[in-house]
Amino acid sequence: MKKPCLILLIRSAGMNTNWTVVEVLRHARHDWMNKLQLIKGNLALNRPERAQQIIEEIVLEAQQESRLSNLKLTKFATLLLTFNWENHFFSIDYDIIDQSFLNELDDDALYDWFITFFRLLDEAVVPYQDHQLSITIKDSHESAKFFLDFGGILKNDQLVLEWLESQNRIIMEHWDKEQFAFHIHF
Repeated sequence: MKKPCLILLIRSAGMNTNWTVVEVLRHARHDWMNKLQLIKGNLALNRPERAQQIIEEIVLEAQQESRLSNLKLTKFATLLLTFNWENHFFSIDYDIIDQSFLNELDDDALYDWFITFFRLLDEAVVPYQDHQLSITIKDSHESAKFFLDFGGILKNDQLVLEWLESQNRIIMEHWDKEQFAFHIHF
Protein backbone atom coordinates (compact mmCIF):
# COMPACT_ATOMS: atom_id res chain seq x y z
CA MET A 1 0.00 0.00 0.00
CA LYS A 2 1.31 3.41 -0.96
CA LYS A 3 1.86 5.82 1.91
CA PRO A 4 0.45 9.34 1.54
CA CYS A 5 2.97 12.02 0.69
CA LEU A 6 2.62 15.59 1.89
CA ILE A 7 2.67 17.91 -1.12
CA LEU A 8 3.11 21.67 -0.89
CA LEU A 9 1.66 23.69 -3.73
CA ILE A 10 4.05 26.52 -4.38
CA ARG A 11 2.99 29.01 -7.00
CA SER A 12 6.18 30.08 -8.63
CA ALA A 13 6.95 32.88 -11.04
CA GLY A 14 7.30 30.41 -13.88
CA MET A 15 4.60 27.83 -13.25
CA ASN A 16 2.76 25.99 -10.51
CA THR A 17 5.23 23.74 -8.77
CA ASN A 18 4.18 20.83 -6.59
CA TRP A 19 6.99 20.35 -4.10
CA THR A 20 7.12 17.73 -1.40
CA VAL A 21 8.39 18.68 2.02
CA VAL A 22 11.57 16.77 1.17
CA GLU A 23 12.15 18.92 -1.94
CA VAL A 24 11.63 22.15 -0.01
CA LEU A 25 14.04 20.97 2.67
CA ARG A 26 16.54 19.94 0.00
CA HIS A 27 16.57 23.49 -1.41
CA ALA A 28 16.94 25.00 2.06
CA ARG A 29 19.71 22.56 3.00
CA HIS A 30 21.53 23.32 -0.26
CA ASP A 31 21.46 27.05 0.54
CA TRP A 32 22.77 26.42 4.06
CA MET A 33 25.53 24.13 2.83
CA ASN A 34 26.69 26.81 0.38
CA LYS A 35 26.83 29.37 3.19
CA LEU A 36 28.71 27.00 5.48
CA GLN A 37 31.23 26.27 2.69
CA LEU A 38 31.86 30.02 2.34
CA ILE A 39 32.55 30.32 6.06
CA LYS A 40 34.71 27.20 6.11
CA GLY A 41 36.68 28.32 3.04
CA ASN A 42 37.40 31.75 4.46
CA LEU A 43 38.53 30.28 7.76
CA ALA A 44 40.83 27.86 5.88
CA LEU A 45 42.29 30.85 4.01
CA ASN A 46 42.91 32.53 7.37
CA ARG A 47 40.33 35.23 6.66
CA PRO A 48 38.33 35.22 9.90
CA GLU A 49 37.04 38.76 9.35
CA ARG A 50 35.43 37.72 6.03
CA ALA A 51 33.98 34.61 7.70
CA GLN A 52 32.51 36.84 10.43
CA GLN A 53 31.06 39.14 7.76
CA ILE A 54 29.40 36.17 6.04
CA ILE A 55 27.91 35.05 9.36
CA GLU A 56 26.49 38.55 9.89
CA GLU A 57 25.00 38.49 6.37
CA ILE A 58 23.39 35.11 7.14
CA VAL A 59 21.87 36.48 10.35
CA LEU A 60 20.43 39.52 8.52
CA GLU A 61 19.04 37.29 5.76
CA ALA A 62 17.44 34.97 8.33
CA GLN A 63 15.85 37.98 10.07
CA GLN A 64 14.36 39.14 6.76
CA GLU A 65 13.08 35.63 6.00
CA SER A 66 11.49 35.54 9.45
CA ARG A 67 9.76 38.89 8.90
CA LEU A 68 8.49 37.75 5.53
CA SER A 69 7.35 34.36 6.86
CA ASN A 70 5.39 36.00 9.68
CA LEU A 71 3.27 38.11 7.34
CA LYS A 72 -0.28 37.09 6.60
CA LEU A 73 0.62 37.17 2.91
CA THR A 74 1.25 33.50 2.20
CA LYS A 75 1.36 33.62 -1.61
CA PHE A 76 3.53 36.74 -1.73
CA ALA A 77 5.91 35.44 0.95
CA THR A 78 6.21 32.06 -0.78
CA LEU A 79 6.97 33.80 -4.08
CA LEU A 80 9.84 35.81 -2.58
CA LEU A 81 11.19 33.01 -0.39
CA THR A 82 11.40 30.48 -3.23
CA PHE A 83 12.13 32.73 -6.21
CA ASN A 84 15.91 32.22 -6.21
CA TRP A 85 15.48 28.43 -6.04
CA GLU A 86 14.05 28.44 -9.54
CA ASN A 87 15.56 29.13 -12.95
CA HIS A 88 15.34 32.83 -13.67
CA PHE A 89 17.57 35.28 -15.49
CA PHE A 90 17.77 37.53 -12.43
CA SER A 91 17.86 37.04 -8.70
CA ILE A 92 16.07 38.94 -5.95
CA ASP A 93 16.76 40.11 -2.45
CA TYR A 94 14.36 41.86 -0.14
CA ASP A 95 14.42 44.03 2.94
CA ILE A 96 11.34 44.53 5.08
CA ILE A 97 11.79 47.73 7.05
CA ASP A 98 8.28 48.13 8.43
CA GLN A 99 5.49 45.56 8.56
CA SER A 100 2.68 47.68 10.02
CA PHE A 101 0.53 47.92 6.88
CA LEU A 102 1.61 44.74 5.13
CA ASN A 103 -0.88 42.43 6.80
CA GLU A 104 -3.71 44.63 5.53
CA LEU A 105 -2.73 44.09 1.89
CA ASP A 106 -4.54 41.82 -0.55
CA ASP A 107 -2.27 38.79 -0.87
CA ASP A 108 -3.71 37.78 -4.26
CA ALA A 109 -3.35 41.28 -5.76
CA LEU A 110 0.21 41.63 -4.47
CA TYR A 111 1.18 38.18 -5.71
CA ASP A 112 -0.43 38.79 -9.12
CA TRP A 113 1.34 42.13 -9.59
CA PHE A 114 4.77 40.77 -8.64
CA ILE A 115 4.48 37.52 -10.59
CA THR A 116 3.49 39.51 -13.69
CA PHE A 117 6.41 41.87 -13.20
CA PHE A 118 8.86 39.00 -12.57
CA ARG A 119 7.75 37.21 -15.75
CA LEU A 120 8.08 40.42 -17.74
CA LEU A 121 11.54 41.10 -16.36
CA ASP A 122 12.63 37.52 -17.12
CA GLU A 123 11.63 38.13 -20.76
CA ALA A 124 13.31 41.55 -20.94
CA VAL A 125 16.79 40.89 -19.51
CA VAL A 126 19.81 39.66 -21.43
CA PRO A 127 20.03 35.96 -20.50
CA TYR A 128 22.90 34.49 -18.49
CA GLN A 129 24.17 37.78 -17.10
CA ASP A 130 24.32 38.98 -13.51
CA HIS A 131 21.01 40.75 -12.87
CA GLN A 132 19.75 41.71 -9.42
CA LEU A 133 16.40 43.06 -8.26
CA SER A 134 16.32 44.47 -4.75
CA ILE A 135 12.93 44.97 -3.10
CA THR A 136 12.59 47.21 -0.05
CA ILE A 137 9.25 47.26 1.75
CA LYS A 138 8.26 49.92 4.27
CA ASP A 139 5.38 51.88 5.70
CA SER A 140 4.46 55.07 3.88
CA HIS A 141 1.74 56.97 5.73
CA GLU A 142 -1.19 54.54 5.77
CA SER A 143 0.00 52.34 2.92
CA ALA A 144 2.80 49.96 2.05
CA LYS A 145 5.54 51.30 -0.17
CA PHE A 146 7.67 48.95 -2.26
CA PHE A 147 10.93 50.28 -3.65
CA LEU A 148 12.33 48.16 -6.49
CA ASP A 149 15.90 48.68 -7.68
CA PHE A 150 17.16 46.69 -10.68
CA GLY A 151 20.75 46.37 -11.81
CA GLY A 152 21.52 44.45 -14.99
CA ILE A 153 21.15 44.68 -18.75
CA LEU A 154 17.79 44.86 -20.50
CA LYS A 155 17.50 43.65 -24.07
CA ASN A 156 13.95 45.00 -24.27
CA ASP A 157 13.73 48.05 -22.04
CA GLN A 158 10.65 49.37 -23.85
CA LEU A 159 8.64 46.30 -22.85
CA VAL A 160 9.36 46.95 -19.17
CA LEU A 161 9.01 50.73 -19.36
CA GLU A 162 5.66 50.60 -21.17
CA TRP A 163 4.27 48.09 -18.70
CA LEU A 164 5.46 50.12 -15.72
CA GLU A 165 3.99 53.30 -17.21
CA SER A 166 0.64 51.52 -17.55
CA GLN A 167 0.60 50.87 -13.78
CA ASN A 168 -1.05 53.78 -12.00
CA ARG A 169 0.70 53.13 -8.66
CA ILE A 170 4.25 53.62 -9.93
CA ILE A 171 6.57 56.55 -9.23
CA MET A 172 9.68 56.20 -11.39
CA GLU A 173 12.91 57.22 -9.62
CA HIS A 174 15.50 56.37 -12.28
CA TRP A 175 15.46 54.69 -15.67
CA ASP A 176 18.05 53.48 -18.15
CA LYS A 177 18.88 50.18 -19.86
CA GLU A 178 21.18 48.95 -17.10
CA GLN A 179 19.45 50.21 -14.00
CA PHE A 180 16.05 51.39 -12.94
CA ALA A 181 14.35 52.14 -9.67
CA PHE A 182 10.74 52.90 -8.81
CA HIS A 183 8.25 53.02 -5.94
CA ILE A 184 4.93 51.28 -5.96
CA HIS A 185 2.18 51.82 -3.39
CA PHE A 186 -0.30 49.13 -2.43
